[in-house]
Amino acid sequence: MNIDQLRVLMEEAAANVTERHERPLPVTVVLPLEGATRVTALDGFPDDDTERKDALSVFAAQHMVPANAACFGLLAEATGPDGEDLMVVVYGARRRGSHVIAAMFDEDGALTEFTPSEPLEKTAMPFVQPLQHAADMAEAPDDPAAGGLPIITTS
Repeated sequence: MNIDQLRVLMEEAAANVTERHERPLPVTVVLPLEGATRVTALDGFPDDDTERKDALSVFAAQHMVPANAACFGLLAEATGPDGEDLMVVVYGARRRGSHVIAAMFDEDGALTEFTPSEPLEKTAMPFVQPLQHAADMAEAPDDPAAGGLPIITTS
């Protein structure tokens, strides 16, 4: 899986979460793992950035580190600069950093086309850092041909 494939997977996960849940949508973490993709809704996700970082630190320690998760996605509803409702997706991979994309909700509640991917500035959403740190700590599979997630490379 390369970083572009991870982006596509996160776009699909965002569309799936949007179709399956009523709005407001729960903040959701997506972990592509060997054999399956784990999707976890974080009900009661805090509003305070420090509390968010703490919550994601606990999530990373309990779920990412034991699973050796080398990549992740974080899906969240947000309000854009002009008051529009958005789905913001932050995704990252081991040694590749985090990236961000967003899509607006149309009048039927479906997602429009996602924006082009941009690197996530560390100051933009600092609470995501524990997820990226956990991905960076993941070990590469011993034998990439045996499955698992190899180091994600850019195309």
